[in-house]
This record gives sequence, C-alpha cells and structure tokens, in this order.
Amino acid sequence: MRKLLYFFILSSTVQALAQTEMTQFASSRQITKKETANLDSQDVRYLPLFGSRETLQKQLVKNADFVEQCITNFSTKEDASKFFAERGWEYLSEGLLDTATYRFNLAYLLNPNNMDVYWGLGSISYQRNNFEQSAAFLRKGLSLSPDNTVLMVDVATVQIACFKEKKDCNDIDDALALLEKSVKLDSTNANAWLKYSIAEFQLEHYDKAWDYLHKCRVLDLSFVDLNYVQELMAKKEDPVGFFK
Repeated sequence: MRKLLYFFILSSTVQALAQTEMTQFASSRQITKKETANLDSQDVRYLPLFGSRETLQKQLVKNADFVEQCITNFSTKEDASKFFAERGWEYLSEGLLDTATYRFNLAYLLNPNNMDVYWGLGSISYQRNNFEQSAAFLRKGLSLSPDNTVLMVDVATVQIACFKEKKDCNDIDDALALLEKSVKLDSTNANAWLKYSIAEFQLEHYDKAWDYLHKCRVLDLSFVDLNYVQELMAKKEDPVGFFK
C-alpha cells in the first residue's frame, strides 16, 4: 500500500516549494480539494485517537462488538486494522479528513502498533496545518518502522514546515539527519533529494541546495518545480548551468 501511495505522487505538482505553499508529503496521493463533511466537531470519532485516553477507553468498551465482528470476518485483528487503515488512506486522498480520521481510529482500536495509523493521522494533521501534532504522530510511526525511508522524508517535511513557520517541532538539523539517512538507504528517491535541497535552501546553503536539486532532476525531472528553481536562482545561479 505504501509503495502504491508513493508512486501516486509522480503525477502531483508542488507549487512554490521553498516559501509560498505547503510542501507535498512523500507518501501522499494528490489530495482532492473538497469541503470536509458537515460533521459534529465534538464527536470523538473524528478526533485523532478519539481525543484522549479517557475517551479512548470508552470507545474500546463501546466498540467491543465491532472488534469481535472483525475477528470473525478477518483472519486476525492486524488484518482488520490494515483494512481500515487502507480505507483511511482512500478517504484522505479524497479530501474527506474527518472520515479518514475515523477509519484510522478504528484501525488503532484493532492494532495500536499499526504504523499506518500514525502515518495517516500525521498526514491529516499536516493537511490541517497542525504541524506539531503531525510531527508527533509521524515520529511515533517512524519508531514502529525505523528504516522506512518514505516516512523519514515525511517527518523531515513537517520539520521544514515548522522551521518556516518558526514553530518548535524539533530542530531542522534533525530533518537534515533524517534526509541524509533516507538517501543513504535509498539513493534513488528523487523526492528525498528534493526535500534535502529545500532544507538546505532554508539554511541558505545554496551550493548544497543546487547539488541535491540536480540529483533529484537526474533521477526524475517531474519532481522539479520551476517556482522553487526560480527562488533558488534568485539566491544563486545554477552552478551547472542547466537552469537559466
């Protein structure tokens, strides 16, 4: 599922990556711009992990029959959790953030160690510009899948956004460390090189920004956004002379 989601980004465009728009996640499908359904904002079903430990315990009791039905209809609770997480990703791709949240919450009830639960909820928090919450969820997911290079890039993406917003979601040096580890594990990940370039741009390391952007370009030109190129060129001309 995650590999499938990764390939969907190849058809996405990233607008003004360095400064003016939200940077795209590595894992995201292109999000359909859709109004969130008119749901009760106080309904705990639509709060990440049901909002609090107390309400979570109530949901565990309330959904006991649901869990039993899942055990009957799926081979394991883990399989059932995977099913609901996949539905969460589908709703997220359609822009239905509340519905997606509820599906990830159900997946959590069935398997609290399902990495996709935290990845999905982190992605939803990011879409809602709640970067600190997003970083917390994504880091929890990464703790369950520490060598997941695509998730590493998403954690770094949030930290870059926090740095741009002057919010404390861990230092941007952590983002650079994650991106460095990601490209060491998978040097063919064009999106990782792009985010690496953007992170160095934020620190005004323009030589490195150009170097990593060209690594991205060579791997997959479709990731390169001309708005970002123009912003980088405004700081320093392309040393290679490819972009003029």
